[in-house]
Amino acid sequence: MRMQRGGVWHIGEIIAEDLEGRDVGLSKPQRVGLADIAASVLTCRSVNTSELANVLPRKVKSPEESYRYINRWLANDKIQPNKVMEGFIPEILETITAQGQTAVLMLDQNQVNKDFECLMVSLRIGERAIPVAWKVKKTKGEIGYSEQEELLKIVCNMIPQGIKILLAADRFYGTATLITLCQKLGWSYRIRLKGNLKLIHDDGWEINANEARNMGLRELEYIKLGEKGPKLNVGILHEPGHPEAWFIAMDTKPSLSRTLDYGLRWGIEALFSDLKTRGFSITKTQLRHKERIERLLLILAIALYWAVSTGMKPKEKLVNSKKNFKGR
Repeated sequence: MRMQRGGVWHIGEIIAEDLEGRDVGLSKPQRVGLADIAASVLTCRSVNTSELANVLPRKVKSPEESYRYINRWLANDKIQPNKVMEGFIPEILETITAQGQTAVLMLDQNQVNKDFECLMVSLRIGERAIPVAWKVKKTKGEIGYSEQEELLKIVCNMIPQGIKILLAADRFYGTATLITLCQKLGWSYRIRLKGNLKLIHDDGWEINANEARNMGLRELEYIKLGEKGPKLNVGILHEPGHPEAWFIAMDTKPSLSRTLDYGLRWGIEALFSDLKTRGFSITKTQLRHKERIERLLLILAIALYWAVSTGMKPKEKLVNSKKNFKGR
């Protein structure tokens, strides 16, 4: 049973009402639980379940009951984060691209805690980003291509037809396999390359990005990434005072402005800060099952969605965003 606890109760009611009108694959109790926990997260700015239990807007005899309720919700394997996000992302994409803009997706990995890493795709909205899909893995290293491909195909299935997509990613993702996947999906891309990768021209000459920079080149067109890699273009930029140059793989003719598009990926860095030290402190979670951490990230994704929306109707808020990227 729900009860009023001031602002957190009101926020929970608003989120629950919104979820009811979306195809998120949740039963009513699951929707209400997601709404209540997300409202509690927004109130506490914490993922500590004991703190959340103290403000959870439900009529219980003790915080211990709320604590157990939250943990049961996180352990419920019928709650699928990707399905829930399918109820949000298509609408957001259609809204922010209503005037022909290109939607910017960002791919990156970040540490959840000392045992788990999270691979995430996020969607840039203005100067910030919201999560789209994610995969948590118990590892101390990088999450490899097979998981990257799986995640990006999940995201692709969320995207309505006719929407232009640009994927931005750091140099760990500058591989022939990932760029080939972008080309197959029909996405534009700005993906940073490592400077020592072999680039091969149709005429047979070879060069790497570092050599091209040393020769003063600012662009390379129609080259292959490795012996059997895809054909692509590379923009080169080494700004004064920066120790390393940018070597940016792209699907179009390179130019300075298109090379600078790579900077759009910083939206995911702001998102990771929101999830961690500057926001909800997810690194302090004591959860030890990757599926439960993925559901915790779902709660944070919904909380961030409502933080971005600032209590307004989502379409009204997103239509008024004046900083959406326009494809060149």
